[in-house]
Amino acid sequence: MNILLRLCALLMLPVALFAAEQKLTLKVAGNCGSCKKRIVKAAESIDGVSDAAWDKKTKVFTAVYDDAKVKPADVKKAIAAAGYDTEDVKGNDEAYSKLPDCCRYRDREHE
Repeated sequence: MNILLRLCALLMLPVALFAAEQKLTLKVAGNCGSCKKRIVKAAESIDGVSDAAWDKKTKVFTAVYDDAKVKPADVKKAIAAAGYDTEDVKGNDEAYSKLPDCCRYRDREHE
């Protein structure tokens, strides 16, 4: 049994060595503080994502993610599922239609 545990630990070593935190930066559409809360919440709902932030003025989203657990596409899909467009993934139309008026960036221009 002891040999089996050591063998398992040895096999997991390469995975642990190559797993690393990465930074994701991308544009995400939105308008206000409520958008910020929803975008950050959507991203951080994924195991392996932390330190998510979105800047209302620049529309730039950043997050730290564990590349052994999550891929950038997963983060983009989660944000899109909340109704927000990312650079590569259009926000879910049904979720978008349920956003408050102040968050509907497709319908009109906001400052």
